[in-house]
Amino acid sequence: MVTAYDEPPQLHLPVRPLWLCRRCGQPWPCGAAKVALLAEYRHNLVSLFLYLASCLHDAIDDLHRLHPSDTGSTANVFDRFLGWPARHVRSYRLATTTSLDEEEPL
Repeated sequence: MVTAYDEPPQLHLPVRPLWLCRRCGQPWPCGAAKVALLAEYRHNLVSLFLYLASCLHDAIDDLHRLHPSDTGSTANVFDRFLGWPARHVRSYRLATTTSLDEEEPL
């Protein structure tokens, strides 16, 4: 039973323009957000990558506006938003590895 004192659980969502987790303060997507995103998009990985790519685009704009002289490492920002799902989604790794192995050498 939910009472007036029960608060809904706070989700691990980004606080813009800092791109920190609203709940734990870690760079977003934090570990809990990654787990939630993988669960939410488990049947549609393309949508997960598209969503994260749009977040990456927004984060680059926001973070650049906050610190124009400090662009940071593009590899780190890319990995933060798009690198992790490729490492953690087994079916994506298998499909990518298989398709690369099946291609003819140039």
